[in-house]
Amino acid sequence: MPDPPDCGLASSPARWPAVVFQPLGRRVPAAPGSTLMDLARAAGVDLAGPCGGQGLCGKCQVRLDLPDPPPPQPGERAVLGQAAEQGFRLACQTTLPQGGSVWVPFRSRPGRQVILTQGAGAPVELDPAVRCLDLTVPPASLESPTDQGQRLLQELGPHLAGSSAELSLGVLRGLPQALAEQGGRVAAALWQGRRVLDVSPGQGQPCLGLAVDLGTTTVVAYLADLASGAILAVTSAMNPQIAHGEDVVSRIAFAGRDPQNLEALAGLARACVNELAREACAQAGVPPARVLDCVLVGNTAMHHLFLGLDPTGLALAPYAPVTGAGLDLPARQVGLELAGEAALHLPPVKAGFVGSDTVAAALALGAGGLGEPTLILDLGTNGEMVLAAGGRMLCCSAAAGPAFEGGHIAWGMRAATGAVEAVCLGTDLEPSLKVIGGGPPLGLCGSGVVSAVAGLLQAGALNGRGSFVQGLASPRLRPGPRGLEFVLAWAGQTASGQDLVLTAQDVAEVQLAKAAVHAGVAIMLERLGLTRVERALLAGAFGNYLDPGAAGAIGLFPGARAEIITGVGNAAGAGALAALLNRWRRAQAQDLARGLGYLELAACPQFAERFVEGMALPQAGGDG
Repeated sequence: MPDPPDCGLASSPARWPAVVFQPLGRRVPAAPGSTLMDLARAAGVDLAGPCGGQGLCGKCQVRLDLPDPPPPQPGERAVLGQAAEQGFRLACQTTLPQGGSVWVPFRSRPGRQVILTQGAGAPVELDPAVRCLDLTVPPASLESPTDQGQRLLQELGPHLAGSSAELSLGVLRGLPQALAEQGGRVAAALWQGRRVLDVSPGQGQPCLGLAVDLGTTTVVAYLADLASGAILAVTSAMNPQIAHGEDVVSRIAFAGRDPQNLEALAGLARACVNELAREACAQAGVPPARVLDCVLVGNTAMHHLFLGLDPTGLALAPYAPVTGAGLDLPARQVGLELAGEAALHLPPVKAGFVGSDTVAAALALGAGGLGEPTLILDLGTNGEMVLAAGGRMLCCSAAAGPAFEGGHIAWGMRAATGAVEAVCLGTDLEPSLKVIGGGPPLGLCGSGVVSAVAGLLQAGALNGRGSFVQGLASPRLRPGPRGLEFVLAWAGQTASGQDLVLTAQDVAEVQLAKAAVHAGVAIMLERLGLTRVERALLAGAFGNYLDPGAAGAIGLFPGARAEIITGVGNAAGAGALAALLNRWRRAQAQDLARGLGYLELAACPQFAERFVEGMALPQAGGDG
């Protein structure tokens, strides 16, 4: 007898087996075809996933608490090693159509990252693009029946850049009520002396602007009073696009798989900026409707993804962006929920992997006027670099890989609570760890990894090839699943209950990352006819927290020495603020981008040779 029709009930979520994520107790129906990563997101379980679900990074490990777990995929086995035999799987590669219990280890759950909001920069003279002017507009009369718009423009006359200004339909619609409410006493917001953005009843209305640094990992927003230049609030958040990959290459690949994915990434970035704007305004006690100007900077991929521009060309030679020009747009055109006619300015990008954040950092640090050879370096998955000397400037981007952000490191993690940010080794090789938040260590963020390598190098535990020196009289140096490893903290001292180790492969990852940076700086020096860097300014979170001594010890760039290295914080954010508070800084950014020479390292015949040279680690007491 045939089975009765199920009338679609078999596909109903109510009939699907459940997956339970422990120790959080989150239960979610096992939708057909969904990976454990998909189900974790649906259940609100935050799982690390730097590679965007490609099964490469090994950071989304979970343990299947099942009597007969499904076998690991070949790729999983390669990434997990012995952990696969203990029931561990990669959440992004595993499905559980029959449901079951899944244990999420503490180290697979990323904490909130420490977000850098402060940055160095020269003082900025206040001259914003948007000015709010208190006016009294006289009423019309039978003798002079001039229309309302014209009467407003007559009062604005002394402040206009030309003979007239634009009045948008939105401003015209609200003009009758604005003029009537307080007898013609209004506050008018004027952009660049030629466009009226807002007319509000009453005088002394707040005139606000927002500067945004849209980073791959973090987003920072600065709310400023355009009348006084005061910073009213600073808000920050993780970039929600991380759910689709922690690096730009993963997100570009995701965007290229489906046009809807591009719009999804754009929507996430815009929603994040809107939320930060609302939060900043709430802190300052002002309405978002008074935010009349916004300046947004980011790397070229973030710039494209925010605007909804196809980024796929950025991942393919010759890595050309859709546009590199500075843009002035209505903020509402890209979904920003600010004042109805608010302006949005995006400074120029230079190349596929040198974005407006690099231009903004160079602007804040006065790159065009630097005399002595100065390196401006923002390190992450890509190392964006500017070398400036005597009015000459050259920039490039080095594919450093994720090691400087804790990626591809056995116990790597973001700079969140529990991350080791610095390691000090005594002569007996006993480590002292500086941990973000002060508790037991959970993993190593980028600065901690570099610090550990530098300490081992200076203690003589590593040689110039990056190999552990065998025969050291220390129980901390031992064989591991993938070669020798050094125990930084024993299991009883860590938050995970497992030994925290630095492996030989981790050291190799640091070497690869620093070799790319080293090669880029070396070639720029050669192109400008310079022999050495006299000053190095490290921008961004990694550069700010990296110990200059550690950077010098590993030979981060040719001639790297602690005494020439300075962290300058979020210089990109400082540049965005400068462009918000002074309209002429926007023109300077345009000039700076035009004056920057660009070096495509992939096209440099000497890159491979300089890269190999950069793999070497300086011996203790040697010159980087």
